[in-house]
Amino acid sequence: MKNETIDIKYLNIPNVCFSLTEKDDEREEKFIKQRMERGFDDSETWGLDHTIASFIIPRLERYQELANERLDRDKEQVKDVDTLLETMKLIERDGGIHDWNKEEEETVMKGLEVFPKVFLKLWW
Repeated sequence: MKNETIDIKYLNIPNVCFSLTEKDDEREEKFIKQRMERGFDDSETWGLDHTIASFIIPRLERYQELANERLDRDKEQVKDVDTLLETMKLIERDGGIHDWNKEEEETVMKGLEVFPKVFLKLWW
């Protein structure tokens, strides 16, 4: 049996590859090479805020589930992570366009403010 390297984009594994190109994109050959060499292609940086949000949402959701089961966390920490999660969902929702209403914009700003506060506490 021959060992073949497979392009991660076409494995249909959720939340692994965030490439924004289509198979018929003229740059696809270049992007395939990039994915094979480093695990991602340049299209993932076109809207890096959106890519990061898409990556972190399912992981933050799972973190909240596990941490709530395993840790004795204070309510403020749980609320801060929930705010960060809501922020990431708003960033992802609009595909980087940032078409938020006033309340959503306030949520995003609050989530970005709590990010450094909770970042080093994201363990269980």
